[in-house]
Order: sequence, then C-alpha cells, then structure tokens
Amino acid sequence: MTSEILHTLGAYVKHYAVDLAPGNETDFSDSLGGTWYISPTQHAVEFLTLAPLYIGFAAYFGFRAFNKSTSAYRLLTSTEQLPPRSLLEILCLVLLIASLSTTVIHKAVTGTLMFLMQPCHVSAGLLILVMSWPSHKYPIIPRVLFNIYLHTLWGAILALIWPDLRDHDMFGEIFNFFMEHILVLALPFYMVLTRRYVVIPLSLDMALFSFFLYAAYHSPVLHVSSLLSGFNLNYALVPPALTFLIASGPWYRGIMYMSALLLMFITRYGLVENFLLLVQGIQIMIQKKKKSA
Repeated sequence: MTSEILHTLGAYVKHYAVDLAPGNETDFSDSLGGTWYISPTQHAVEFLTLAPLYIGFAAYFGFRAFNKSTSAYRLLTSTEQLPPRSLLEILCLVLLIASLSTTVIHKAVTGTLMFLMQPCHVSAGLLILVMSWPSHKYPIIPRVLFNIYLHTLWGAILALIWPDLRDHDMFGEIFNFFMEHILVLALPFYMVLTRRYVVIPLSLDMALFSFFLYAAYHSPVLHVSSLLSGFNLNYALVPPALTFLIASGPWYRGIMYMSALLLMFITRYGLVENFLLLVQGIQIMIQKKKKSA
C-alpha cells in the first residue's frame, strides 16, 4: 500500500515537471539545467513534508518575534527621526542598482531570467528596496527585511569562497558576479554604521523565523519553480560541483538545510553581533575622549 502511494506521488511529480534527463546523466560542468538526480518520489515526499513544515514554522516564529506585545515590534515601529541619507549611501545604492541591472541584462540575453530568483539576486533586490524605502511609510517593512537579511549574509560569503562560475561566459559577467556579491556582503555593515537602520537585539525567535522563511523560499518556491522549468535554481535539482555534496547523493539538500541553519546563527550571533559590539565600543571611546578634552 505504502509503495503504491509513493509510486503514485512520484508519477504525479514526473507528469507535471519538465522532461528531465535521468540522474546518472548529470553533467556537473553545467550549472543551469537539472536532472532526476533526486527521484520524482523523493521530490514529492520532501515537498509534502518540508514545505508545510517550513511555512508553518515561519508563521509561528514570525508571530512570536513581531507580535504587538514584543519589544521588537515597538522598536520596528518607532517614529524616531533618522539621520538623512548621505551622498556615500546614495552612491552605494546606485552601484547596487547598476550591478543588479547588469545581471538582469546578462540573464535576459542568455534566456536565464529565472535565475534572478537565486537568493543572492533576491538579496540585492531586497537591499535596494530597504535603502530606497521612504522612511515615513510603513517603516516596519524595510526594518523587518533588513533584520532578516542580517541573518542570511552567509550566502554571499559562501558565494565568494566557492564561486560557481560555470556558464558565466559573457563579457563582464564574472566581474559583475564578484561586484554584486561583495556589495550585498559589505553594504549591510555600512548601513549599520549610518545609524539610519534599526537593528533589533539578538532573538532566537527572530533567528528561527529568518531560517524558516529562507527555507520556505527554497521549498516550495524554488523547488516547484525548478521542477516546472528544468532550471537548477539554488541547487534544488542537482548539487553544486562540491565533492562532499556530490558524495552525499540525493540527500545533499538535507546537508544544505542543516548548514544553512548553523551558518545563520554564526552570521547573526557571531559576525554581525561582534561588529555591532565593536562599533559600540569605538563610539564609547570617542565619547570619553570628547568629555576628557
């Protein structure tokens, strides 16, 4: 009975997905297309179990993090006057818009616009939205987005450590790859320095909300989009060309999810928090010098 249900689920996935090559024909020199590296049945089971789980936990921890009784909500809805946007911040915003626009052109020319759904490109769009948002209109929206992003900086770090440059053949494409990822990594730290962006204190609920929201973007959004298009969006169909992930076989996505959870805590609780403490310490030292002068 169970095997019949699993077979039916797999057949259902295969019917609605694009016609993919068998998993044993996976070409790891190609970063664009997917195969049945993961069986249709496993895709179905993962979708039916993980997608509801991620969405449900994202809603649960989001409510715990931002309901109106929390200090985070009061901080995120504060109407305190913010410093004006500096010329340097405007320049950074223009650079990010130019880089993402160049990416859009490259994807349009190569017929791979769906890869704009990759998390790093979405991150660039998110930062553009946050930086250009009118400060007097629903400030909670850009503030929540910015604090979510402070938990996901690890994606840009991994992209710079292990850049996937397969199929980056157009003029300027590799240069723009590094430019975009350096910007989405460095800009949040600069944004913190401007004191124009609210950073809420460390919160387990916020961290878990950020993780499950990120996971929910991967499944169902990128998972379904990959199956319907045949594009390997954020490695939903085939692992990246990294030996240890290839060696894990069709279970590589579990490793990626667990790594994402760990890296999210390391990023926010380690990298970002220590940067905030450093900035705070420098500000205290400056104030003490001014008082003693």
